[in-house]
Amino acid sequence: MPERSLFVTEKDAARMLGHDVTWLRSNAKNLEETSGFPKIDPLIGKRHRESIIEWARERSQRRMMLTRGARPSSQNQENFDAF
Repeated sequence: MPERSLFVTEKDAARMLGHDVTWLRSNAKNLEETSGFPKIDPLIGKRHRESIIEWARERSQRRMMLTRGARPSSQNQENFDAF
């Protein structure tokens, strides 16, 4: 099984998102500022692979909650309207 590096190039990060590197370079700043997309590590010069995966999972979960119209049950006192 090939070893996966901890950090990925912009090309690989874009591929993880289903886009090409031109799209990522055009949208990276907006993604970082508005949705917390992982920034390039200044010492390594690449993005952290697991941070990208975790960002995508969290984003997907938030979107699913919003599109399903999740509301707190009598057992769950969280206020989803606060998000």
